[in-house]
Amino acid sequence: MKRICIFIPFLLLLFLVYPVSAIETDWTEKKLGKAILKADKAARQNRWSRAIKYGEKMLLGSLKLDQKSDARYINQLKNLNYYYDQANRLPDISARLLEAYLLSKEHLGLSHNTTIVSRQLYYKLLISEKKYPGAIALVLESMSILGKNEEDNLKMHRYLKQLYSLYGLTGQLQQEEKTILEFMKLNIQLFGRNEEDFKKVIVVLAKNYCRQRKLDKFIQLVSDHDLKYICK
Repeated sequence: MKRICIFIPFLLLLFLVYPVSAIETDWTEKKLGKAILKADKAARQNRWSRAIKYGEKMLLGSLKLDQKSDARYINQLKNLNYYYDQANRLPDISARLLEAYLLSKEHLGLSHNTTIVSRQLYYKLLISEKKYPGAIALVLESMSILGKNEEDNLKMHRYLKQLYSLYGLTGQLQQEEKTILEFMKLNIQLFGRNEEDFKKVIVVLAKNYCRQRKLDKFIQLVSDHDLKYICK
């Protein structure tokens, strides 16, 4: 009897020291639903620390009840990553950003909204870490799913601008030139020749010709647009 009396307080002590692990194993659809609602409410109120707090619980619950290949788990992972982005904490979750991107691409498809958001967040991380070759691959992937309507043309305009900048940063001058010319053609189609971006990109193209030592093209471009730029 004495041993039993000693053993019972010991069990209570274990429960007090490790209460979280005991509770975390007891996930139900109802409990997960509450965590999702609390995280979503905090996000709508721009309370990102609170959204992350409940988002972590939400993801844990989804992991207990779902497979990682399930759409619900992937979507909750994407949502939590978005909360971290809004809190300016993307570097804290680099592994999760890659996981969300790979899982969504494999199980939901390239053009699914969850995949699009996951790709954007992963791109943002790669840019912050100056991992430009990986960022180029993501931009090309984003471009591959676009159609020919006006909204997609505007997206293509943005992607082409990102792409020629990344090619320039990585020293891929021929690809930069090709992409600049594509950008200029689309820019004229969308905004005409007087749009500010068009004037700026002419200078970028001139610098590209200079770096490639395509001096005939450089001289012609400078003359046509009256640029005050000298190739050294």
